[in-house]
Amino acid sequence: MWKRKQKHDEDDALVRPSSRLALFQNQTLGNLATQKKVAMVGAVLVLILSIILTVAALENNVQTQSVGPTQTALPMTLQVAARNAIVIDAKTGQVLGEKGADKQIGIASQSKMLTAYGILQGIKKKRFTWDSLVTITQQSDWSKKDNATFSHLEISVGQKLAVKELFAAMFTSSANDAALALADFAKEQNQTQQQALEGWAKDLKLTGSKWYNAAGQVNKDASDYQVKDANPDAENTASIRQLAILAYQVIREDPTIRSYYEKRGLVYHPSANETKIKLTEGAKFDQEIKAKLSNPKNLTFEGLKTGSTPASGGALTGLIKDQNGHEFITVVSGAGRYTDQVQRYQNTVDVVNQVLDHYTPVTYQKGQAVTESQFKNKNLAGGHQSLVVGQSRTFWLTKGRTAVGYQRPSRLQSIVTKKGATVLTVQPTLKAKFLPEVNSKEQKLQLVNQQTYHLGHWWQRIYHWLKFW
Repeated sequence: MWKRKQKHDEDDALVRPSSRLALFQNQTLGNLATQKKVAMVGAVLVLILSIILTVAALENNVQTQSVGPTQTALPMTLQVAARNAIVIDAKTGQVLGEKGADKQIGIASQSKMLTAYGILQGIKKKRFTWDSLVTITQQSDWSKKDNATFSHLEISVGQKLAVKELFAAMFTSSANDAALALADFAKEQNQTQQQALEGWAKDLKLTGSKWYNAAGQVNKDASDYQVKDANPDAENTASIRQLAILAYQVIREDPTIRSYYEKRGLVYHPSANETKIKLTEGAKFDQEIKAKLSNPKNLTFEGLKTGSTPASGGALTGLIKDQNGHEFITVVSGAGRYTDQVQRYQNTVDVVNQVLDHYTPVTYQKGQAVTESQFKNKNLAGGHQSLVVGQSRTFWLTKGRTAVGYQRPSRLQSIVTKKGATVLTVQPTLKAKFLPEVNSKEQKLQLVNQQTYHLGHWWQRIYHWLKFW
C-alpha cells in the first residue's frame, strides 16, 4: 500500500514539471500578445499625433497673406537732353527713371569710383587703414604734366601720403596721380593695375565693362600705365547703370563722401613739414556753375564725380538731396560738349525734377505700427506678438498712391522675445525695379518686437498646436 502510494507520488512528480512549463508558456504567449496590442495602439496614437502636429506645423509655416494694396512703380522714361541718364533712390536702390541706361560708353574720370571701391574693400578686409601711408612711385608721379589737361597734386616720387588724403583727392579734385597710386597700393603684389581693376569690376558683376587704368585716361595718355597690347585709343567703358552701382557701393561703404562738396579746399601733406591746398570741384561748382542753373526745387549737390570724353560728352555721377532729405544717385552722360561744365549739372537737376513730379514718397517710419501688426505665435504666452517697423524705409509710388502692402506669414515660429529685436523682414507688394547689386534687405520692411514677451508653458504650446489656430 505504501509502495503503491509512493509510486503514484513519483509518477505525479514526473508529470508536474511539464504541466507547469506548459502553463508558463501559455501565460507568456498571452502576455506577448497583449504587449503587441498595446504597442500597436501606441504606434497608431503616435502616428495620429505626428500627423496632427505636422499639419499644424505646415499651417503655421507655409501660410502667407497679403496686407494692403499691391502697387506698380516701374522706372519712368526720362525726357532729357542727355543721351544717357538714370535716377535711383540712394538708400534702397529703387530705379526711378532711366534713358539708355545699359549702353556701354566712355566714362573717363568716373573710373575713379572703381578705384575707390578697391580701397574700401581693402580697408574692410583690414589689409590697410585710412592712415596707412602710400608711397608715390615713378609711375604715379605726374607732377610734371600739364595740370589743365591732367589734374594732379603737387607730389613727386618718394613722397608718402595717407590713404585718406589720396582718396579725398580723387573725389574733390579728380587727381589722376592719387587714383593711380591708390590702385597700385590696393592691388595684389602679383597683379597689374588693369588686372586689379578687372577683378573689382567682376566682384560687382559689371559685365561688359572695360578697364585699362585707374585714372580713366585714354590708353595712349596713361604714360607708364599704358596697356601695351591694347589699342592706343582704348578707354574705360561702363553703362550708366553700372556707374550707379559703383556709386551706391562707395556711398554705402563710406558715408563721409556726402560732405565732399562742402569742402572748398583740399588740404594734403606731401611731407611731414609741408601742407598744400588745392581748389576742389565743390568750390568750382559754387563759384562758376551754381548760379547758372535753373533749380526751382532747390536741390542740393553733395557730390560725386565728373567725367567726360569727346565721344560721350559731358558726364556726371551725382549725389543729390531734395528739400525733404531724400537722396538720389544720378548719372548723366552726353550732356552737352565734353568741355561744357554747366549742362551736366543742369541735366542732373532736370532728371531729378522729373522724378519728383512723377512719384510720391511713401515712408514707413521707425516705430510705426504696420497694418494688422498682431501676429500669431504659438511659442508665446497669449499666443500673439505685436510688431512695428524697425528701420525707416521709403518707397516711391506713382502720384496719387499713398500706401503699399506687403507679404507676411500668417503665423510666427520665432521665439524672439526682446523688445526691439528683429523678428522678420517682409517683402513689400511693389512691382518696381532695383539695382541688381543692392542688398535685398534695403528693399524690405524690418519688423521688430513692440515690447518684451514671455514664452508660454509647454501645455500652452500643445494647446495652440492642437487648435490648428
